[in-house]
Amino acid sequence: MRRLATPVILDPRELKEQVAYFSDQEAFSFDVESTGENRNVPSQNVVNWMSMATHGRAIVIPFGHPNGTELLSRATKRLDKATKKFIQIPARYSEPPDQMRPSEVFGLLEPLFFNTEQVKVAHNATFDLISMAKYYGGEAPLPPYADTIVMQWLLDENLNQKGLKDLVRKYYDLTYDHDNVGRCVEAHALDTVAHYALMDARYTWFLYQRFLPLIEAERLTGVFDLEMDLIEALLGMGLEGAPVDVAAIKELETDLSARLVEHEAAIYKAAGQRFNINSNPQKQKVLFGPKSEGGQGLKPKKLTPGGAPSTDAEVLEAFPNNALAKGMLEYAEVNKLLGTYVLGYLGVEGDPDRPCRIFDGRIHADFVQYGTVTGRFSCREPNLQNIPRPDTDLGKKIRGLFIAEPGHKLIVADYSQIEMVVLAHFIGSGALFDGLHNGLDPHTATAAVVYGVPPEEVTKAMRQTAKGINFAVVYGAGPDKVAAMANISVKEAKRFLEIHKKSFPEIYRFKDAVIKRAKTRRPASITTMLGRKRRLPAIFAREFKVAGKAERQAVNSLIQGSSADIIKLAMIRLHRTLPEGSRLLLSVHDELVTMAPDNLVEETVACVQEAMLGPGIADLLKVPVLSDVKVVERWAEAK
Repeated sequence: MRRLATPVILDPRELKEQVAYFSDQEAFSFDVESTGENRNVPSQNVVNWMSMATHGRAIVIPFGHPNGTELLSRATKRLDKATKKFIQIPARYSEPPDQMRPSEVFGLLEPLFFNTEQVKVAHNATFDLISMAKYYGGEAPLPPYADTIVMQWLLDENLNQKGLKDLVRKYYDLTYDHDNVGRCVEAHALDTVAHYALMDARYTWFLYQRFLPLIEAERLTGVFDLEMDLIEALLGMGLEGAPVDVAAIKELETDLSARLVEHEAAIYKAAGQRFNINSNPQKQKVLFGPKSEGGQGLKPKKLTPGGAPSTDAEVLEAFPNNALAKGMLEYAEVNKLLGTYVLGYLGVEGDPDRPCRIFDGRIHADFVQYGTVTGRFSCREPNLQNIPRPDTDLGKKIRGLFIAEPGHKLIVADYSQIEMVVLAHFIGSGALFDGLHNGLDPHTATAAVVYGVPPEEVTKAMRQTAKGINFAVVYGAGPDKVAAMANISVKEAKRFLEIHKKSFPEIYRFKDAVIKRAKTRRPASITTMLGRKRRLPAIFAREFKVAGKAERQAVNSLIQGSSADIIKLAMIRLHRTLPEGSRLLLSVHDELVTMAPDNLVEETVACVQEAMLGPGIADLLKVPVLSDVKVVERWAEAK
């Protein structure tokens, strides 16, 4: 066998010596390679490589790699005469060396990974930690943790490419993986994978050493600690998974498929012709083409980067009285639900890109703490962050798929208008601030002032208008959006926005002050309640629209980012105080979903309320913060 240049550990004696060395270090990096049908689902994958690095040393440990180092025949393909499709024939290698069993490897590494004094460093740590937990009886390695992808995100949230190889190219001008080895480690020679795995661990260590002093220099230590403490809660969520009603999902597939057919018919009727509903050019022609040519003659609201009329949801919402635009919106929503949730959960048979995401009746969604520029979670495989509002029929249907196990209940807690609470906190005075102290809902408080009526006389329609106005304040939306949300004319929306500006001058002074403060910093930025930074270089752009967008982002990022700080802090508090047997399952926007055994429901409800509203949260805010808590069998029953 060819001698390996990479330090590959193949027997227990060698590994014991390495563990002794690593045990003397204050921190070490690690990375796992996985295989199997669900290699990208950490709760389900099979780990067959571990690589580690620290001061002066880096090692790799294979345990179950199928190939040796010598290539016997290259990968090829042949045509199957029966199916007329090509069959991939993998490369063949020499026999692999004897390797340790996974139980041996993880047993010897246990003193390192369950040592509460050593920092465990990884790039996207939740994936690696959950992947390892199955080898420790479902228990994830213990903190402290450091995650270099989160560190990079805190240092530059606007950087789009934060993958390990991207950062190695960026900072070290090095490309070490030309063959995308990690995508399918079992297809490569042992020495090829060993080198790849070693570089992963080594450069994760280098990035940690590079980023740690920068985190301190930029005064991000507090928010970094928050994000690292959050990993414990994310591990619990990822390992537990959320129980779902599989039979109901299959029924919903049938229902939504039928709805799509109905919406197609309604669209063709409104358009007076058949066309490809999923073709943007054809939608543009039908919506914005002249009536003389069979179009609707609508005026484009905005253009795509290519200069064509946009047909996105925001544009379609601006035509609430047009049957075709309304039909397209409804079709798009149903189609998204069918594709994203139903088929996203069940998978599509025969499509490797659409695998089933349900394992033993549970969905293990990946909540990505570094997935947005503001600090809020993103979610993937499947995405639970874009479930429709719970007050819509389809939103209830999707939430109704998530259930409590037999003998358990779901405890659903939702912060009440947390972004408006944060806004009032920062303002510190005025009608909104006073209204919250008087126990009023923020939208009701706004409606009472705008309409000039007592709070008890605010109607549902008035509150909806106020909700649209408050949305515009936080997100920088214009009268078109307010009109669509409140189902009023654009003219009325403009009038109400003017009234709001006169009635709440302190809000607009606050927004101006935030923008002014951001411009005085280098780089231009805002800092959230718990020290998270949002950098806004475009705020100095010469183009008015670009600079204006950055100014709106400054205000929104301060409010939304501070709200994210609060919900993440609440998750940490809840994870640490839940009684044994209760589990945090989901975090969707400002909502936390916990499951508790029937005999622990009251105790768990008290823990949820304390985590979300108690000292440590309430002390951060100058106005009262509320949480609506419901005990239900299905998530949909909470709203």
